[in-house]
Amino acid sequence: MPTTLSIIGFGSMGSAILRGAVEAGVLEAESVLVIEPDDGRREQARRLGCVVSAEARFAWDSPHVLLAVKPQVFASVAEQMGPAPAASDGVIVTSIMAGLSSAAIRQVLGGNTRIIRAMPNTPCRVKAGMTALAIGEGARSGDEHFPVMLFASMGRVVKVEEHLLHAVTAVSGSGPAYVFLLAESMEQAGIQAGLDHHTARTLAYQTILGAGRMLTADGDGSHAPVSADALRTQVTSPGGTTAAALEVFFEAEFPQIVAEAILAARDRAVELGR
Repeated sequence: MPTTLSIIGFGSMGSAILRGAVEAGVLEAESVLVIEPDDGRREQARRLGCVVSAEARFAWDSPHVLLAVKPQVFASVAEQMGPAPAASDGVIVTSIMAGLSSAAIRQVLGGNTRIIRAMPNTPCRVKAGMTALAIGEGARSGDEHFPVMLFASMGRVVKVEEHLLHAVTAVSGSGPAYVFLLAESMEQAGIQAGLDHHTARTLAYQTILGAGRMLTADGDGSHAPVSADALRTQVTSPGGTTAAALEVFFEAEFPQIVAEAILAARDRAVELGR
């Protein structure tokens, strides 16, 4: 059976993408070629029903290639892949490598490659991810359709201009870590307030989960979700406990701290892409 997609790299994100697409019916496992040097990970893909190989040169046998490797190993992977088939209409290559521009990727791969860049985040592993897609060098209108289906099986997808992917990385790519820090801080504060560890953790984690669902809820689908500002106002009674807590946050310039952190992440993404 001819393969539809070659996945290069079967780590946490590569495997999450495959599982999500197969479970959603976007792909059949036997139509996917997984290229992975690690014997254990390759065996995992085999058990899922995929075609497997340790040799990256076979990636070009599929019309779509997903680069799910670390950017620092891309040069080595590209060397193993060999030149893209110049005589074909062009293979659509989707990269989830942070920092590497589509122009740089296409320059290395050569041929008629059509590059799409994607920036997913780790909640994709639990089908609650956020992915931004950008049409890159050599790509044509419509080339993003297949990648959109892949990532939509694991959460939400938005399309942006490629130059904005640095900002995307700072907001949603790194964003889960900010939420984890908030959860950690709420848990520890709960313990300081007298709660046992298990209760403090349960209260903090479930509160963040519930608040997240409120932020993305759209009722019967006839209107947009309520803004974070509006939800915060609804839950804050003048002179109440929430107001007392928020006063501390604002005195510490919490919104400005968040902005500075996100801009620092954006700037670092720009540096890594040079």
